[in-house]
Amino acid sequence: MNFFDASEKRILQDSKKIVVAFSGGADSTLSLLATIANTKDKSKITALHINHKKSKNSDLWEMHCKDFCDTRKINFISENVEINVKGQGFEAAARNERRKIFQHFPANTSIILGHHADDQVETILFRIFRGTALKGLSGMGRVQKHNHILLIRPLLNISKDQILNYLEKDKVSFVEDESNDDDGYSRNYIRKNIVPLIKSKWTGFEKNISRMTRLAREQNALYEAFIREELTKVSEDQNLSLSLLKKYDPFLRSELIRLWLADLSYAVPNESQMKEIQKSFFESRQDSNPVIKFNRDDDQSSGVIISKVNKFLIAEATNE
Repeated sequence: MNFFDASEKRILQDSKKIVVAFSGGADSTLSLLATIANTKDKSKITALHINHKKSKNSDLWEMHCKDFCDTRKINFISENVEINVKGQGFEAAARNERRKIFQHFPANTSIILGHHADDQVETILFRIFRGTALKGLSGMGRVQKHNHILLIRPLLNISKDQILNYLEKDKVSFVEDESNDDDGYSRNYIRKNIVPLIKSKWTGFEKNISRMTRLAREQNALYEAFIREELTKVSEDQNLSLSLLKKYDPFLRSELIRLWLADLSYAVPNESQMKEIQKSFFESRQDSNPVIKFNRDDDQSSGVIISKVNKFLIAEATNE
């Protein structure tokens, strides 16, 4: 179970706490076993089970996870969450609740996630259907910083079939969430209906998707380096000078604002939200004091309030 690369193993070694998101399903089960196998100090590991109470079997899944960890003498904690959709899909709402729980862990915590290669393909297709930009085509990273914690996806290069083979070989039990068969969820629909159709025409498309994400990630890194250099010219104490921003054309100005917000771990505005920012702060009269507030149902951490103070653009987290 040597799924962690050398740099990821060093992260595990240096982490104060290692938290494995453990649903009890095949993916999270293998990621937990891999983490145990690659961590010398097992006391640093905690399996975190988040009970969404969405199924009649939810409590049975939690009990399975606890027994699984007790048998292996691994710390286990469980959190019950109530998913409030608020106009976004259940998947996005649940993901946001999980991220809130992750933020409760102390600095220098690594969160281990069970995303695999098939998940990466589904993510890319989902983002394309929503109209993603270059960064979205980069897919999920193996290691990503999220505020004060690190997210690590050690299984990102192996398929779901490979995961099942590993568990079957070692006769490891896991739970199966019946909601995975409900194609009313967007990602389930992609996995059950769209991916098989694509495979029937282009058998090696997963490798091509993987190559595309690698190229997009490399190209995006170059692009962000350019934007970041420009960002230093308009930044002061994590705020942006409105007068300096106005010297840029609208597109480049938008990219500067997006990177600025991303660096602060705030939600990044979509196209319509960015148009509102441009209109309110750069096309309105100079003495106006607009305030814009928005959230996103993606992987960004918190909603943001953008306002003007002393000729600077400032960003603050919402209380939601």
